[in-house]
Amino acid sequence: MHFTIFKNMGWLIVAILLASLSIFLVSSYFMNHGFEEHYQQDMATMRQVVENDLNNLQDRLLQEVIMLSRSVDLEKAFKSGNPMLLGNMARDAKERFQASFATITDAKGKVLARGHSNKVGDNIANSTVMHQALNGNPMVDVVRFQNNGLSVGAAAPVIIDGQIVGALLFGEAFRNHTYVDRIKKATNLEMTVFDHDMRLSTTLMRQGMRAVGTRLDNPEVFARVLEAGEIYGADADILGRSYKTVYWPMHDSQGKVLGMWFIGTEVEGLHKTILTISASCLVATLIIAMALSALGIVILRSLINPLEKRAYIDVLTGITNRAGFEKALEYVFRNRPKSGALFLIDLDNFKSLNDSLGHPVGDECLKRTAYLLKEVFRETDIVARLGGDEFIVFAPTLNEISVIEEKAQEFLDDVVYKYILDNGRELVITASIGIAIYPRDGRSYTPLYNHADSALYAAKKSGRNKYALFEE
Repeated sequence: MHFTIFKNMGWLIVAILLASLSIFLVSSYFMNHGFEEHYQQDMATMRQVVENDLNNLQDRLLQEVIMLSRSVDLEKAFKSGNPMLLGNMARDAKERFQASFATITDAKGKVLARGHSNKVGDNIANSTVMHQALNGNPMVDVVRFQNNGLSVGAAAPVIIDGQIVGALLFGEAFRNHTYVDRIKKATNLEMTVFDHDMRLSTTLMRQGMRAVGTRLDNPEVFARVLEAGEIYGADADILGRSYKTVYWPMHDSQGKVLGMWFIGTEVEGLHKTILTISASCLVATLIIAMALSALGIVILRSLINPLEKRAYIDVLTGITNRAGFEKALEYVFRNRPKSGALFLIDLDNFKSLNDSLGHPVGDECLKRTAYLLKEVFRETDIVARLGGDEFIVFAPTLNEISVIEEKAQEFLDDVVYKYILDNGRELVITASIGIAIYPRDGRSYTPLYNHADSALYAAKKSGRNKYALFEE
């Protein structure tokens, strides 16, 4: 009898061990094959997010530099020859478009004024964008400025009485970290921009500081990406940590490789978690082993699969971001709505708030603004943050001007914030709104945005804390 019990227990233990071993092997197979498959799919999606963001940035900068180069105010500043007026125009361009640099040159490329304190954007006469602009062709491209690394620069000619009298250039310098931080918020991945093989801008930290100025120490990446122009993905040890990585070349419009993009996620903790779960299966009961294996797979998928929603949600405010807004708008336009209104919203004096009270206070202001937008507009309206202090709303079905104006005024009434600075002075944050009507002012996103942006500029120029409808 005892022998029979021991015999049955032995078979039970063998069955449990065999079942656990099978689950261990399945888990290992999923880790070794499924991990790679899902990771590569996610990395392809995230590369597209990076490239779409760059394309959107280039489109926006080109549209803005063309519009400003043709402005009456810039023409007056050139005709006056007053360096102070030109300097004010450069500073206004930098502030309004949240650019890293803004430069105004004469017809030979000599810098007349700049809206930034450092030298980014100087020594620019021989850059491709400036060469094209001084020959009458607006252009945007990834360019390398002497001693300042890679930037996205947009330039357009200033033409007065049929003559090119100068050019306007502004853009975003990667070294300011704005771009990599924006990508990390959107994807939860580490991001680095390489100027050739040097880390120009990164979210990777070393001893509490960004690991900029360091050089790539992987000869294979150097050869395959920078020299051969290939996409390269592999496990890598970076600054003492293990990452799953993807590198791919950064080209200018001529196809020249200027540097590299890098995205990656730390996986050391993930591998340890999977191995622990799989090892537990070897000594657990069949049911427990199966449960742990299922849990391990769920954990694995959640860790290796940055949710697609991350690419469409603004991390700070919780509302839709630029990519999500454009995707939602594409769906709306595909169904050919009969009417609608696009509201482009920009906070007044927001930069002063950040400079005076710090970014945490500014972040809370942005969160409150997002909350107010959701309160004022309907659930069927698409509410999004484009970046910085710029928000956008598309309200389908709105067709009466009076109702559209009521919505705008309601938001302006609610969005007034007051802050007391250290010196006792009161800082008031308000908003300005530019409105474009669908389909009157455009039947797709780009013309609607451009017209709403023109209206927003008019609202700002007329004193701020106002809304303006686009007028031809």
